[in-house]
Amino acid sequence: MQADKNRTVNPEIEETPGPTIPVDEIEKLAKQIGDELGEKHAKPTRQIAQMIEKCGPAFVTKIMAETEAAEAAGGLLTQDKKRRRSKGGVFFFLAKGQMDPELRARIFPNFGKHGDGSIMPPGIDWGERVAHMEALREQPGQINNLTVTLIGRPGALHIEGSSVMTVIEQRAVKAPPYPKGVPPFDSVRDVTKYYVFMGLRHWRKVEKPLENEEDMLIVEGSAIYDEQLGGITVLSTGVSTKVLESQKRQQGSQPGKKSAVQAAKGSTGGKSARLARVIAEPPDLTGLPKESADKLRQLFSAAEKLRQKIDNMEDKGQNSGLAMTRRLLEQTEKQIATLVKQYNL
Repeated sequence: MQADKNRTVNPEIEETPGPTIPVDEIEKLAKQIGDELGEKHAKPTRQIAQMIEKCGPAFVTKIMAETEAAEAAGGLLTQDKKRRRSKGGVFFFLAKGQMDPELRARIFPNFGKHGDGSIMPPGIDWGERVAHMEALREQPGQINNLTVTLIGRPGALHIEGSSVMTVIEQRAVKAPPYPKGVPPFDSVRDVTKYYVFMGLRHWRKVEKPLENEEDMLIVEGSAIYDEQLGGITVLSTGVSTKVLESQKRQQGSQPGKKSAVQAAKGSTGGKSARLARVIAEPPDLTGLPKESADKLRQLFSAAEKLRQKIDNMEDKGQNSGLAMTRRLLEQTEKQIATLVKQYNL
């Protein structure tokens, strides 16, 4: 982004008097957001920087929180309903829909068009995917990093030295809103097996909590297809359980700074304490308007995902992106709190 490095901009959504941040900080934040979205090219990063400058960091942080919520709920479809948008695509779609039309036209001059003004053509038929993919296999891309998260109950164990092995089967798929034409995968014809390898030190941390059959194992790690085993091998980098994650959140993981949940818990008021419990544990949403209930489910799912991400980053001593992830969690919890108060949950 070409700009005078000494110029400052207002970080608020509306142009009202307040603190300002230098353009250097805008560019740094834009790069950080772009990395979170998986956007590596200069153009989307430049557009994010323009959004920060014109709409303010508060607006961009709000859109990031909504993006995380949408992704946790299964993502958003493209306009032709044929495929799921990328995370960056979700971010820009939500941003464009909430921006001032005049600012949107300046940052996204081709909004609503296909570059040359033509309409986006429809996607391919699902039955044609194999032929297309077989052709594309001749010139594949390369994955630099792949992380998966498994949540479920472990099977029988084989412990050898400092290693622990177990097999976890996938017999059903939680169905997100699939693109039109994609068949439902709520149930699968063939069971998918995941072969999990973890360190003994990690297993000892979760062994006792998992004696509670209601608790769930959480494994995060790298995934590869093992041809000899005929399934997916997961090499764990972090292991926890649902109960352990809940206890971490209750104890608080941000010294000197309270999230919406922590702040409410620290209050002596009965309503604030109840609000903290509702934010941490989703309530019964029966009776709420469908749109509001769906929104709350998305927000609860996004908050849970963000808390797990923060815990994993802190366990690994990873500081890059940690501050932004905490801000996203705080923004998401604030949105939950607003709806909780509105409907007196």
